[in-house]
Amino acid sequence: MNKFSHIELDEKKLADQTLNYILANQNTCLGSSLFLDILDPRINYGDLHNHIDFLKKRLSHLKFTVDYDTVEFENNIDRYQVLVLDDLGRTMDKSEILTPITFEKEKFSKEIFWSDEEKERQYQKVSDFSCFEDKIVNEKKYYSVLINAPFYNVKGWILYYQALLDLKFPEFSEKIVSGKIIIKYRPLEGKYFLGIETDYQSCKNNFRRGWWEAPEYKLIIFEKLDGKKINRAVTFEKFVHPHFDPPVFSFLGFYGSMTTRRINEREIVLGDDGTKNESLGDGAIRIYNTEQYSDDFKRHAYYYYDMLYHTTKEYIKFIEESFDPQMTN
Repeated sequence: MNKFSHIELDEKKLADQTLNYILANQNTCLGSSLFLDILDPRINYGDLHNHIDFLKKRLSHLKFTVDYDTVEFENNIDRYQVLVLDDLGRTMDKSEILTPITFEKEKFSKEIFWSDEEKERQYQKVSDFSCFEDKIVNEKKYYSVLINAPFYNVKGWILYYQALLDLKFPEFSEKIVSGKIIIKYRPLEGKYFLGIETDYQSCKNNFRRGWWEAPEYKLIIFEKLDGKKINRAVTFEKFVHPHFDPPVFSFLGFYGSMTTRRINEREIVLGDDGTKNESLGDGAIRIYNTEQYSDDFKRHAYYYYDMLYHTTKEYIKFIEESFDPQMTN
């Protein structure tokens, strides 16, 4: 338990609330959130009410740490491993074999998710953009540019993420824009507001390196001063439920599952990421990406934001119950 400016965080209380959340959602498409770290994907647990002690133990490894008004968390839950002996008797970690099992579980949850016609309609409304953009380069620079493939449509993706945040977190309806920082917020208590903050810069940088990543959001409690100025009371360094981090496959993890393949017991190779080239003559080369993964990527992002909303809704409830505007240092 940690006490500091205006808030008291009780890890056991959050664990109890998370346990109830898991039990209530074990037979829904939200179940995919539970498979990543808490449950062993190789095991069919049946009714989770029969595994209360096991779940309590899995949820007992979270610790909040604070530095005056900044909250960070560390979840030291044991990761599931597959350890085997090679021909020389050495221990080898083959835990990557768990990834396709988890991937299939999430795929099944997505099938349930996308059977909802309203979700499909909303997706079609916000996802009309090109995932990638072309590069025209001199052939002498071809390989130095190619290292950053695939070439994402940075502006298109950022606008998509903003649209998904608006769609999935509609209660955060007010906005403050200060330089590169964007805060979507709503009232909390008294003079305080609760906001989701990002500047999207790290996301843009990752895109330009050819990495597909989710934005880095923070959750903040603040007072409004004048204009675009705020006074931060508490900053949560990651806007994600500490027991569901990430709520589904990370973007990078999903990308890897889509574009890699195993050729034997020891080798995994990168698959075709859809990057192609075309000579334009006079030493110019067009580098472009096919759209073979576009719909999968955009649907995964939509699904990610939906699951982020459902899981962080529980976390926000915990934060609201823990917040005391009268508390002093």
